[in-house]
Amino acid sequence: MIDFETELNKLLSREIEPLPRFGIATAVEMAALGQDILKDLQKKQTDVSLQVEEIYDILKEQDTKVLEAAYAAEKERADKLVLAAIAICDLLEVFYTFARQSGNEALNHQAGILWEQSGYRLYENNIVRIGAEGQPLNPQIHTVQKSVESHLPCEQVLEVLQSGYLYKNAIIRKAAVVVSGGQAEPEEKDSE
Repeated sequence: MIDFETELNKLLSREIEPLPRFGIATAVEMAALGQDILKDLQKKQTDVSLQVEEIYDILKEQDTKVLEAAYAAEKERADKLVLAAIAICDLLEVFYTFARQSGNEALNHQAGILWEQSGYRLYENNIVRIGAEGQPLNPQIHTVQKSVESHLPCEQVLEVLQSGYLYKNAIIRKAAVVVSGGQAEPEEKDSE
C-alpha cells in the first residue's frame, strides 16, 4: 500500500533553487520541473486509482457474501416458522376434528370459528390450507389414503384426514384424503 502522506511530503519537499525572476531559462527550467512533478503525480494517481478499484472490488465481494449469508439465514428462519405454523395447525386440526365428532354443538361451533380464522391468518402470511371435502381428486395436491363406496361421483373427496399446505405457491405437504370409489354395482338377480 502507498503511504499517501509520505509520498506527498516527498513531492512537496523537492528543493528548488532560487531563480532569477524573469529569466527565460529559469521559466523553461521551472516548466520542466513542473512537468516532472505532474508526471509523478499522474503516476501516483494511477496507482491510487488501481488500489481503490481493488479495495472496492474486495468490499463489493464481501458485501455480496454478507448479503447472501443474511438472505440464506432469513430464508431458513422463515422456512422454520412456516413449518412451526403448520405443526400448530395440525394440532388445531386434531382438536377441530374431535369437536366435530363430539356431539357438543357449542364446542363444534367454536372450533369451526377457530379453524376458519386460523386459515385467514395463514393466508395473510402466504400459507394456504389445501384439501376440502367435495372437491374432485387432484393428485398434485391430494394423497389418497382410502377409497370407499359412495353415492357421490368417483374420485370426489369425501373426507380430509389431514390438510395440506402451500407456501408461496409451493406445496409443503399434500392433503391426505378419503375419496369416493363410486357406487357399488347392484347385484343382478338370477332370473329363472
